[in-house]
Amino acid sequence: MNIQMRQGTIDDLPAVKEIIRSAQLKLAASGSPQWSGEDAPSEARLRTDMEDGNHYVFLINQQIIGTAALTKGQETAYETIVYGQWEKNDADYAVIHRFAILPERNGRGYAALFFKLLLAAARESGMSEVRIDTHPLNRAMQKVITNHAFQFKGIIHLPIPHGERYAYQVFL
Repeated sequence: MNIQMRQGTIDDLPAVKEIIRSAQLKLAASGSPQWSGEDAPSEARLRTDMEDGNHYVFLINQQIIGTAALTKGQETAYETIVYGQWEKNDADYAVIHRFAILPERNGRGYAALFFKLLLAAARESGMSEVRIDTHPLNRAMQKVITNHAFQFKGIIHLPIPHGERYAYQVFL
């Protein structure tokens, strides 16, 4: 089996959009409003991630089965956190966004492997801290996050309907 993570390109956009659509359906079926409205990863957002070099795809035997953005710098949405606090809040950090695996590939450890590769990429780029957030009803993502030593730090609010997000942090 050939397993690979690489930076995403515009040529990957059709496969990435299909993964996002499939993940949206799975989230909706689980009762989560995440990615159902204004916070849905748009084609424009995905293109920007790709053009900025922040987009990654995860491949099994040359088939794209996962997508994520790994950004660096400070996030405005993370400036205000309630019911907790960031361990430190003065340095740049990496953030994992728009993480998804094809639902039909779930349960095989691919999400965990992709996550490990993203954390390694963050470390290799000089980041010592990674943050991530997810909707309170996205229990599958919460499990992936906490299985990789991320600590729950509180709740952030995105400026969208159903914008409450659990926020997590890990130091590499």
